[in-house]
Amino acid sequence: PVAAIRMPMLRVCNFKGGTPELTQACYAILVLILPAGEPRSWSNQELEIIKVVADQVAVALSHAAILEESQLMREKLEERNRALQQARRNAMMASQARNSFQKVMSDGMRRPMHSILGLLSMVQDDNLKNEQKLIVDAMLRT
Repeated sequence: PVAAIRMPMLRVCNFKGGTPELTQACYAILVLILPAGEPRSWSNQELEIIKVVADQVAVALSHAAILEESQLMREKLEERNRALQQARRNAMMASQARNSFQKVMSDGMRRPMHSILGLLSMVQDDNLKNEQKLIVDAMLRT
């Protein structure tokens, strides 16, 4: 004699607000077979116990599916958080590099530019040809 019980399985596709969303129904079959050679059959009480155990197994399997999905989501979240932290570090490094570059350029360019402007002012006062005056004036304006 054989007893077969169909157990509904919870399949989780994603969590919405902490509640698992059920997808297409899925079932597992629990099959119990009495040892061969024994001339007896399942009693109603045994079948009732089997149904209760099958329900408990279905709940346990459903919980395992939810736990597995939860762990997957946690791993994805941790991976995204690591990527965001790396992106933040990269942005901070880029910002620091930009600030350092601007400071160096500002300090490094200020002194030579003042010297060049001073020389141009002196040259402007000298007797220059028209073409040379145009060039010096253009340099002073820029």
